[in-house]
Amino acid sequence: MTGRVFAAVASLLLLVITLSPVVRAPTDDGFPLSTYPMFATPRSPEVAMSYALGVSRTGERRYLRPSWIGSGEVLQAYTIVADAVRGGAGPSQALCRKIAERIAASGDDEIATVRIVSGRHDAYDVLLRDQLGPEAERTRCQVRR
Repeated sequence: MTGRVFAAVASLLLLVITLSPVVRAPTDDGFPLSTYPMFATPRSPEVAMSYALGVSRTGERRYLRPSWIGSGEVLQAYTIVADAVRGGAGPSQALCRKIAERIAASGDDEIATVRIVSGRHDAYDVLLRDQLGPEAERTRCQVRR
């Protein structure tokens, strides 16, 4: 095979591989290129999740640092809370106390209470209208100083 023929075949093969995601189903993720199905398929704007919140001395909602929950990474902190809630009242209360201890040790004197809640929110309402959906409190504990 001459150099020109090889180059033409290789170019054609690369072109076919590059265009292959166009003819595959959006959920068909894999070699040689990803279709990124997490972005290629419609998703509901409704989000249901559990999370920890702080409450200030004046009753205002405060978002907590992931490190107070138990990790410097947001998604790992989310998993810590989700695992505790799935575990029931005991693990949720234990996590709540640990978070309160970390807040107290940090020197933050604004947050007085920690709440672990499960909420169901519409992303459009939260981002566009600053409106939260319903929340169910799993547990709460005081930050002791």
